[in-house]
Amino acid sequence: MRSGRTIKLGLVITAAVIQTACSQTPDKTAAQRQQAAKTQMLAGSTLPPSPEVTGSIAKPVPVTDIETAVRRVVSWHPSIQEAAGRIRQQNELIADARSGYLPSIGGGIDLAAQKGDSGDWSPRFNATASQMIYDFGKVSGRVEAESAISGVRRAEFLATVDDMIRETVLASVEVMRNARLAAIAREQVQDVSAIAELVTARTDRGASTRSDKLQAQARIQAAQSTALEINAEKQRWEGSLNSLLGQINDVRLRPSFPSTLNKACAGPEPAWETVPTVIAAKSRKREADARVKLARADMLPTIALEGTTRMKTWGGGDTDYMVGVTIKSDLYNGSSFRARQNAARYGAQATEAAIAVGKYDAQRSWIQSASQVGSLSTLLKSLGSRQTMMRETRDLYQKQFLDLGTRTLLDVLNADQELHSARFDEINTRFDLYKLNVECAYAAGRLRNAFGLSSPSPEQISADAQKVPLRAPRT
Repeated sequence: MRSGRTIKLGLVITAAVIQTACSQTPDKTAAQRQQAAKTQMLAGSTLPPSPEVTGSIAKPVPVTDIETAVRRVVSWHPSIQEAAGRIRQQNELIADARSGYLPSIGGGIDLAAQKGDSGDWSPRFNATASQMIYDFGKVSGRVEAESAISGVRRAEFLATVDDMIRETVLASVEVMRNARLAAIAREQVQDVSAIAELVTARTDRGASTRSDKLQAQARIQAAQSTALEINAEKQRWEGSLNSLLGQINDVRLRPSFPSTLNKACAGPEPAWETVPTVIAAKSRKREADARVKLARADMLPTIALEGTTRMKTWGGGDTDYMVGVTIKSDLYNGSSFRARQNAARYGAQATEAAIAVGKYDAQRSWIQSASQVGSLSTLLKSLGSRQTMMRETRDLYQKQFLDLGTRTLLDVLNADQELHSARFDEINTRFDLYKLNVECAYAAGRLRNAFGLSSPSPEQISADAQKVPLRAPRT
């Protein structure tokens, strides 16, 4: 009978502790809704859906322009999946910190011998239950700190997405640049070859010297060498873009640049508070402030409702139990409290400087890129008119060389070389402007908006990572 009453009493104690926990525990559903709202603010949900998995990865859409390339990279790249996994990991750490609001119930068997057993020793079963009533902000401080780290992880996720978009766009720009340069290089070889054919015919008739023929052939070889160098550079950038896309096929991009990026460097300075690096620094500042509060709370006691019971497993005997409010605190721990409090305070000071550094770096990158746009735009117009003049000059020199003999072959070859040099300069300047606008959009945190991604949802990326094998889609 005594054992039955003891068990009933233990159940009553456990129920009382749980009842207290229910009245103390914050609304977890509301907290989850608030966290989801923050997630929606930091990351939208406009990421293109991942390939449907039906036993194998579906064939992805062919990459024909920069927009398609960007969406392909964002939808599969492992670095983005890793950043999304860090967010899910941190969400579980928040749940772990929030569990401090809930009751703790434990039990075990005590095998130690005690004085007074008098030969009738038996293992003792013990059960404990406790519920924190007030801890001066220890649990809330941990929850706040872990939530701030979650903000850091989300900002890092956005920064990773921006990095991958930037790498993809820059690689695509270089592929298109070298494709245009290769076309001009082929035309240069054709033009020099046409001049060489005329010189060869004149040499065979005795109208030109053999040195003119050799000079023309040397210019052909120089033009061919330039074409080979450009093709090698083009293949290098195609390889870089293929590695980002996760494919091994030849890249054929349409020669078009997103109109949303044409004026990324124009207008007033952006709001630097929206840049992922600044967002991450501010989240670290919130974490440091929470650590300061937590260090102060650790110096204060914790008030809890506790219940314990202890009984023999066999042989009968008295059963011990205890129910009541306990107050616990460390009286001395080797100045650990003071050291942790100082460390948290210094960390908060460091994060304030980190916010300023993030703004400074983004602002410097934006200003450096924006300051070059005006000069390169003027140069681009000058190169366009220069091509027209050099084309006319070459044609006149060639006519004067063939018909009048007032120009030498060197004049004709030099004029042709200057014409194609101006064409090369125009292409390089045009694509340098593209790259500067990309850098401006990247520094301002606007690359995602420029491609209509508006921040892919980390939850969607994480779900895709679970469904799709971690390998590149093959085309």
